[in-house]
Amino acid sequence: MFIAENNFRFQSDKRQIGGLLMLLSFCALVMPLATIVGNFGPDGTTTNDAMENAKLAGAFFLFFIGLLGLFVGYMATVHDWSNGNLNLTFMVLIQGAWIAYITNMVDVGQMAGLDVVDNEFIPLAYGPTTSNVRFVGAMGVIGIMTYAFGFIGSIAFMAWSLHSYTLNKPEERTAPYFKGRMFFYSSVLAVAGSVQFLLGAVVAGLFGGRDLFLGPVTAGFFVISYPGLFMFVGLWEMLNGFWGMARSFDILNFQMDVPIYQLSLGVQWLFILFLQDIVQLAYLPDGSMKAAAVAMAIPFWTLGLTIMPAYLDHKMNTLPETLPDDYYGAVSTEAEEEKAAVGVEAPMEEDVEAKA
Repeated sequence: MFIAENNFRFQSDKRQIGGLLMLLSFCALVMPLATIVGNFGPDGTTTNDAMENAKLAGAFFLFFIGLLGLFVGYMATVHDWSNGNLNLTFMVLIQGAWIAYITNMVDVGQMAGLDVVDNEFIPLAYGPTTSNVRFVGAMGVIGIMTYAFGFIGSIAFMAWSLHSYTLNKPEERTAPYFKGRMFFYSSVLAVAGSVQFLLGAVVAGLFGGRDLFLGPVTAGFFVISYPGLFMFVGLWEMLNGFWGMARSFDILNFQMDVPIYQLSLGVQWLFILFLQDIVQLAYLPDGSMKAAAVAMAIPFWTLGLTIMPAYLDHKMNTLPETLPDDYYGAVSTEAEEEKAAVGVEAPMEEDVEAKA
């Protein structure tokens, strides 16, 4: 497919991808800051603990990915500039973001294997059992994994899409393409919500549903001070995830003047910001800075699982099943492509008829 260089639709789609990449990369830049700052002592030294150093390395890698992604996204959005080799390098480096998530999953898994008296998930004042600690740890690991698929996948998706537009090969990005991705990211969102709802329900049943006044239950990125609010946010995520999965099959795919599904996902992110982050952290007792530092990044960790279903749903409902040849100002014949390549304007059909 030949793309006219100054085609406004092509430029708009490319800038759209660059803008989303820039936003997600900013999140990747901010998320590891607490880990980076927290692992350096007053004298500039780090701990001798291997796991903490591995988490620090993952945080630095994620920070670098965010910095590079900001540059790539900004150049594509503002200056209409992108480079194929830079895009490929960035896509390879993105996979290194798994270091930060895997080290956190391993850390939570190791803590889940500790004795009850040594566990860092549930305050001993609640009288937890070994099975309680194991369950909370397992939910923490699954939660980290779903956030990883959602966030790393969203950045990789935008980077790969930008690369396709850089090569002038966007023809495969039609409605069916986005429907398949819509099902995947919606299913990840549904799993994330289910895990959160289930964890909140178990914590509420075991240790109280109103507020955990003896201390929060923590696991990975989860901090639970108010189990009821925590469950509510998880339920909202789960319903949005199942709704997105249904919409990918044209079920409950309402088309209204107001983008109702996107609004529901926007409300979801606000619930995460206020009810899962600010409210839960505001109730933390003194000496809980470690849990607070990790949980403060929750709105950034979850942004990928909010943006991707909203973006994919919009694209699958507004794009045709197959892009027509002239969708991006395509030139129909080889002769006209050669003329356009050297800057010669192709004759209009009316002019040809007039000359005849």
